[in-house]
Amino acid sequence: MEVSFIILNYRSEEYLRRCIKSLASHVNDVSYEIIVVNNDEKPLMIEFDSPNIKVIDNESNNGYAKGCNMGAKSAKGNILFFLNADTEFLTSGLHDFLKVFKTDNIGAAAPRLLTPEGKVQAWSAGNEITLGEIIRNNMGLSRNRMLLEKEDIYHVDWVSGAALAIPKKTFIRCGGFDENFFMYFEDVDICRRIRNLGFKVTLVPTTKILHAGGKSYSSAKKQKDHYYKSQDYYFKKHFGSIICCVLGILRKIFT
Repeated sequence: MEVSFIILNYRSEEYLRRCIKSLASHVNDVSYEIIVVNNDEKPLMIEFDSPNIKVIDNESNNGYAKGCNMGAKSAKGNILFFLNADTEFLTSGLHDFLKVFKTDNIGAAAPRLLTPEGKVQAWSAGNEITLGEIIRNNMGLSRNRMLLEKEDIYHVDWVSGAALAIPKKTFIRCGGFDENFFMYFEDVDICRRIRNLGFKVTLVPTTKILHAGGKSYSSAKKQKDHYYKSQDYYFKKHFGSIICCVLGILRKIFT
């Protein structure tokens, strides 16, 4: 088995159907399995007729990191490819994308994420997230936009977990996703830990995936609360309590 697609579902069944359909129509040049981790309170109402699809029912929402780790434990593929349920492959074939793992010490790779309007999704990859980077972003001086528009394969500090591929050996070596993150920053965190092991994180813009984005949230306030809680934990984990306190002050200034 070359690839295990691990798809987390939470109140996104209609998008999940499209995601799996896009895999069936676009990925036909590698062997793969699909593991659906259902974090919804109710069982999936979708009937799958393919033997390479496995469903893990959690019966509760345990968060992105924990759900993905659960899927990874059941995976048989050499490459773990984590996908949000609201994603769809737009380009055919995966062989060329996977070739990056055979060269240049790559520990994680991601395709280009596009919005439903066909634009490159903002904040789908970027430079290390620091206090300085947050200040630049709030002043309209972010460097990420120019970075995301490159057409060749290039290295970044982090990529979005909406579509993220990691060799299983590397995933195990770095300890998987940190389950203290419920939602947000778990992707930035695992990319940082992968880089700390000496590997590179790479964006492959020739492989394109549609990402609808934010379809499992019913409340903007709840989404923002999860974001800030994860951001605080990330900064405290990697930069210490003092920097985390400074982050809180900056947040009050800019919001």
